[in-house]
Amino acid sequence: MDSDPNVYLGWEAKVEQIFNVYEVEEDKNVKLASLKFEDYAMQWWHQTVMDIRLNKRQFMVSWSDLKLCMCARFVPPHYRKELLLKLQRLHQGPRSVDEYFKDLEVTLTKINMHESEESKIARFVSGLRREIQNVVELYEYTSLEKLVLLAIKVESQLLRKISFKHTQ
Repeated sequence: MDSDPNVYLGWEAKVEQIFNVYEVEEDKNVKLASLKFEDYAMQWWHQTVMDIRLNKRQFMVSWSDLKLCMCARFVPPHYRKELLLKLQRLHQGPRSVDEYFKDLEVTLTKINMHESEESKIARFVSGLRREIQNVVELYEYTSLEKLVLLAIKVESQLLRKISFKHTQ
């Protein structure tokens, strides 16, 4: 595990996916997860196990306990604040609608923020480039997925217009 919180969070998501796919029983999760530790994480885990044996630290009985402990060690307290600030400032800028949307989704996932569909829609629209936002706001949409597709279509039309003007 690296000192980059994204590495830890990616590892955690991957391990959870493996547990779900293979339907691993809860009592085996901690042991199996610890098999995947490398480098510093392996040393950290070895010291943690020693501390547990010497009663310096509480025993981790569940995957949730281990995640909390690892999160405290590998994700600095300011990380969530930085992500929240990033989320507040997130705008499409020069990126495509699709790239912007993926960045928004990844950031919401990392924060573990469960916003309502309406909030996600409002956040997404407010971050779009003004020329796309102006057109998208004229339409009705029933889901974020449909809104993203609409924004991609609008972006594509605007790019065709620009391309057409340049060829004239």
